[in-house]
Amino acid sequence: MKRLFLTIAVISIVMVVITGLGTLLISRTIVAQSKVDAVSSTAKGVALALSEQINLLNTMLDKMAQDPEVVSAAVQKNPALLAAAARKLENHFPGALSVKFLLASQLDPSKPSESDLSFADLDMARKTFEANQPTAIQGDIKVDRHLAIARRIMQNNAVIGVVLTGVEFDFIDRILSATPIEKGYIELKQGKLILASTGKKIGTDEIDGLPIQVPNTDWQLFFENNSVTEAVEMSLLTGIILIPVLVVALAFTTGYRKMSDFLSEDLAWVIKAFKDIVTEKPLGDYPVKFPEMKQVITTLSQFKRIVSDKSFEI
Repeated sequence: MKRLFLTIAVISIVMVVITGLGTLLISRTIVAQSKVDAVSSTAKGVALALSEQINLLNTMLDKMAQDPEVVSAAVQKNPALLAAAARKLENHFPGALSVKFLLASQLDPSKPSESDLSFADLDMARKTFEANQPTAIQGDIKVDRHLAIARRIMQNNAVIGVVLTGVEFDFIDRILSATPIEKGYIELKQGKLILASTGKKIGTDEIDGLPIQVPNTDWQLFFENNSVTEAVEMSLLTGIILIPVLVVALAFTTGYRKMSDFLSEDLAWVIKAFKDIVTEKPLGDYPVKFPEMKQVITTLSQFKRIVSDKSFEI
């Protein structure tokens, strides 16, 4: 019996220890999740900063595309006036590498193009006649890579031309490098092209999870936290929940079985003692587990002595 209670006490102590460790692990998991949320919030802040910069450039080019001199040059289709307007835009547009005015006749896909623009720039300019396109990084070679912005030149709600500007995109690196991040990694991609990154990446594999879309661009921000992985968090939480439950279930099952076995054995010994008393056999040793059962047998033996001495009358 003492051994049973000792076992239950040990199990209780183990459960208390597991609960304490579980609390510690939960707190660490919460801290780790807060770090993941912090990286996510930082990535959203980066996306907002990039979007605001792109919106600023788009707005400036929209206003320049509606300048009366630009509209007049496009209407007249005068190369000299268009060249003068392009130089004006290059001088006033921040970070401009090149400015080109393209008319519908220059973008007819059925005719050979006389422009020195790349296929990607020409395709953007053609699509801009239908609707303004998202700003994108163009150019395969690093020295020729640029941020392409295309905007429509309008007159009387009709598209009469497109202004295509190649812009430096060093502001991307500046924004990401100025982003404070301790244990995490943020990566800006356009398709498969990595534009910039900050922090330390865990491995060489692509980052899982849903990316953050940068508005008005085809850019996506991928991020990860390298302080703890989701699998580790789930295993910790599963262990914290399951281990105490299993320990409790095992303790009650074991205790129930032991108690049932002890009671069955003790009951058998009590019945045997009662038979010995009734048949007036000498009382032997009855190794019961519960002290209460010993008290029952002692009472029965005393009753036998009283009966044998005939010290009472019915």
